[in-house]
Amino acid sequence: MEYKNMREYNHEEFVNLILSLDEEQLLELSARYGGYPVLFRMALDDRISHIPFIQTGAAIIIRNEAGQILLQERTDRNKWGLPGGCQDLGEDLRYTAVREAYEETGIRLDPNEIELIDTLSGESRKNSYPNGDIVYNNTSLYLADVSLSNESTLKGDSETKRLRFFNPTEVPENLMDADLIKTYLKYINKKHL
Repeated sequence: MEYKNMREYNHEEFVNLILSLDEEQLLELSARYGGYPVLFRMALDDRISHIPFIQTGAAIIIRNEAGQILLQERTDRNKWGLPGGCQDLGEDLRYTAVREAYEETGIRLDPNEIELIDTLSGESRKNSYPNGDIVYNNTSLYLADVSLSNESTLKGDSETKRLRFFNPTEVPENLMDADLIKTYLKYINKKHL
């Protein structure tokens, strides 16, 4: 099925589209529009879109041989964050992490070779989107080591303004994922004890 761009639908058209689709088509549409939670939030009536929503997803620390971590400057907020995003329906969170890493950086990872650092939830994972949606993310944080230090080989998607490796203790101030990076730093410090 051919779909318009997300912003071309008014709310009623979008709800009617959702009502006309079967499960397989809904999964296809959600993949196109940023994942199932995004699709669900888009279908909410504007009068109740301010109701906080819980969404599950994954983020990934991509670490190069120099110990630097890859951050993405996002187009929607002009803030830096880790590659990551929402879990699709029925998707293993390891696959969410590697799918998002590929979409946002162009780096292909093996889901069996990434390492779970921790799962974060609660107030530190509260996020407000530019459209006013408020979500509380349950985020599984993974680690992947890569033999790449040159950002020029990376390619981001429409959510990515630029990609850059940083020393993990010298990240930009305008950071979205400070709690995730703090968790990563605790994790690597424990491993070196």
